[in-house]
Amino acid sequence: MPQKTSSEIKTTLEGQTYPYSIRFYTYNPKYPIYPYIVVRKSQPESTSETITDVSKTNAFEITLYLRYTRSQSDEESDQTAIENTIISALESQDFGATANFGEEKRWTRSPITSPIYGSQSRIIVTITDKASQSGSGILGAETTLTIQSGSTIKILALDQSEGASLVTHHQDTGEVFRDVSTFERGTINITYESTNAIDSEVATIRDSGDDKNITLTKKGVAKKYVVKFGATSKRGQFDNIERATTALYVQGTWS
Repeated sequence: MPQKTSSEIKTTLEGQTYPYSIRFYTYNPKYPIYPYIVVRKSQPESTSETITDVSKTNAFEITLYLRYTRSQSDEESDQTAIENTIISALESQDFGATANFGEEKRWTRSPITSPIYGSQSRIIVTITDKASQSGSGILGAETTLTIQSGSTIKILALDQSEGASLVTHHQDTGEVFRDVSTFERGTINITYESTNAIDSEVATIRDSGDDKNITLTKKGVAKKYVVKFGATSKRGQFDNIERATTALYVQGTWS
């Protein structure tokens, strides 16, 4: 993935508003002037590979150094405000991954007792990206479905089938032969995040019984199908976002 540099992250943080002036570095200064922030890459790109895919991980470490010159409650109040500003900026930062396969941001605090009295806050930002080992494989994150004159749906899971159904018969010798009985243009089962807007749109199309033009895009390659919307099933859980799965029956193609 295109990697962000410490300097780019530093520039992003410098553009934020803080309770007071803060110096920013991409190295540990020899003679620091408090308060200051150090941004550095704590984990260069590391990889984990399987036969089909590659997972890539990068990590940044951002440390805020504060010298206490006021009451501890006032210092900690501003420290919290700075931490919240930093994490908000990081949450809107594009780290260059194909999709959000995993981003972890975790703050820790510890006291500074020498050579000054104060506190430091450290946040570790870990970014995970995935890619095809061959470069040609299609990641689920690279798949979307667009309804003509409607929404574009981010696909979380996809099951797609097409082709002939066969019947078997055999001769007296026991040898088995197969013949085509029917030919299925295709069935596409899509799983996506269930929202009131998408659920309403899908239900309206389904209940009309009309054919609908859709575009299924995989790794930048678009295929245009005419489909009928079938049944939708949903699954929710207390600590997870509800997902919906809808069956689409291919009637043909369009251009």
